[in-house]
Amino acid sequence: MSKALLVSILLLPAAASAQERALDLPEAYRLALARSEEIAISGATYEEALANADEIFSRVKPRLTLMGTETLQDVPSGQTGLFLQRHREQGWVNLSQPLFSGFREFLAFRASKDLGRAAELSLERAKQLLYRDVARAYLDLLAARDDIRIREALVEITRSRVADLQEFRKVGRARPGETLAAESQLAQNLAQLESARAAEQVAQFTLAFLTGLEERLSPAPAPQPVAVPPLEAALAKARARPDVESRREEASAAERSIKVVSRARWPSISLDANYYFQRPPSFTSDVKWDATITGSLPLYGGGEIGSQTRQREARLRAKRAALSETTRRAELEARSAHQRLASSVAVTSALEKAASLAEQNAKAQSADYKLGQVTNLEVLESLNSLQQTRLQQNAARIDAYWSRVQLEVAAGVPGGSL
Repeated sequence: MSKALLVSILLLPAAASAQERALDLPEAYRLALARSEEIAISGATYEEALANADEIFSRVKPRLTLMGTETLQDVPSGQTGLFLQRHREQGWVNLSQPLFSGFREFLAFRASKDLGRAAELSLERAKQLLYRDVARAYLDLLAARDDIRIREALVEITRSRVADLQEFRKVGRARPGETLAAESQLAQNLAQLESARAAEQVAQFTLAFLTGLEERLSPAPAPQPVAVPPLEAALAKARARPDVESRREEASAAERSIKVVSRARWPSISLDANYYFQRPPSFTSDVKWDATITGSLPLYGGGEIGSQTRQREARLRAKRAALSETTRRAELEARSAHQRLASSVAVTSALEKAASLAEQNAKAQSADYKLGQVTNLEVLESLNSLQQTRLQQNAARIDAYWSRVQLEVAAGVPGGSL
């Protein structure tokens, strides 16, 4: 094996194709936000909730209506009178204004605003979960590309050793079994390389689907997490993440809805006023306006209000249970992600040391081979061991970054600091 080949294998250069689109994780996330149908659906739900709140508030505002009637009737010949007119035309403006209804509309408006806030928080959480999905696709592509580079180097190592063994066999310095073993190893490495290329293509499809890009993507390397944040800080943020707060707003809305229904027992008062700009000939022809104040107090409704109240109380209990479950699950996710991150950082550190030792061993074996102190297969085994360690190191590095992403999403601060 030439010195130049050995150096190139140990350094593992990664040359990117000029036709590929460079991409980092923040940009991938921005593109995915603009492309995601799920985010668009959540946004539409939020806008609908706001419009519903405005609709409810409109019920406490006055209503002004332009009205008109034209009455045609048969008038017997020779008969006349104020009520015996062939055409009766009337035009007026009507004003309706609720004056008091137990403040039910205001309570319903505040409950609707709570639901609107819950929808807004759900939209925010959907964005955070999209960040997690984009990060997973991004890291899968990055891992697959790194895997390909390492396996390509491993194939070149094995192919070079096979060529050396074939030459040595001609001069009687290598046994047939050594050559066959190396060729078998080469076939296995080629198969694994093809699997890695297939995985890279699938990862390309996934990230392209999320971002909407149609070109081959070249992800930037992911930095390694430098420290594990305190668990209590992550738990505190997890308890206040958007989906937890959304459940809290839903419980608040359910609590207000009980008051809305129960206050149907209260009296209600409304004002209805009319201004007439055209009236048919009659004894009221000169009456230009009238106004009516109406009050009502429900006495008995067959138990409808009580039934509706019990329904809302059951809904409130369900919303409070959902809040409790979401809070506990957020804490569980934060604890689990924190533990995985701590473990991943430790594994990455250990594999960095292992890779360094494997590289030193490969160099030493290559030097000993030149002195005839080791066999060609021993050199091949040391180089294979180096590449396998690098594969594990790469997987651990990606896993550590993924664990960090999971912890950030579990705490409700994706891409932020803990």
